[in-house]
Amino acid sequence: MKKVLSFILAVSLSFTAFAQSTTQPISEKVKVVFPGKPEEMKAPNGAVVYTFKKDSSMAYMGMSFDLSAMGLTADVISSMGDGLWDQMKGGMVAQMGGATLAKDEVTQFKGKSSLYMEIDGSNSTAPQLQGKKAYGYVFFIGSVLHQVLFYSGDPKSKKEDGAAFFNSVTIAD
Repeated sequence: MKKVLSFILAVSLSFTAFAQSTTQPISEKVKVVFPGKPEEMKAPNGAVVYTFKKDSSMAYMGMSFDLSAMGLTADVISSMGDGLWDQMKGGMVAQMGGATLAKDEVTQFKGKSSLYMEIDGSNSTAPQLQGKKAYGYVFFIGSVLHQVLFYSGDPKSKKEDGAAFFNSVTIAD
C-alpha cells in the first residue's frame, strides 16, 4: 500500500512540476508568464520566439525582434506614429497563409501604443494558425518589436480567454 501511495504521490508531483507556470523574459524589458515552460526558437533573422502549447487546441506565444539592423531606430519608429501599424499589417497578413484579420485596432497595451489583432485562421495554411483563432498585441520598446498571442481552436473563443496571459505581461522601465 505504501508503494502504491508513494507512486501516486510521485506521479502527482511530476505532473505538478510540468504544469507550473513559467515567467519568461522575451526581451531585456518584457516578461510574460506562460502556463508552462515555453519552447524557445531563434529565427535566422534574429527574432526570438517562445511558444507554449497547452494542448492541441490552445497555445501561447511571445516574441521579440530587434529591428535596428534594418534601420528602424527608436526615433524612426516614434516619428512614424500610428501609420507604422498600417505598414506592418500588410507584411504580417502576407505571412499568415490565408488567415484574415477579423479585427485590428491601435490601442494602449501596458502603457505602450500597440496594434491589437484578432486573427481568423479558419482558411489558413500556416500550421500555427490553421483552424484557429488568435488574439494578440504588437508593440515596440525602442527598436524592439514585441508580440504576444493567444491561439485557440475553439470557434467560440474570445479575447477574454487569453486575459490571464495578456495580464501577465510586465514591462520594465
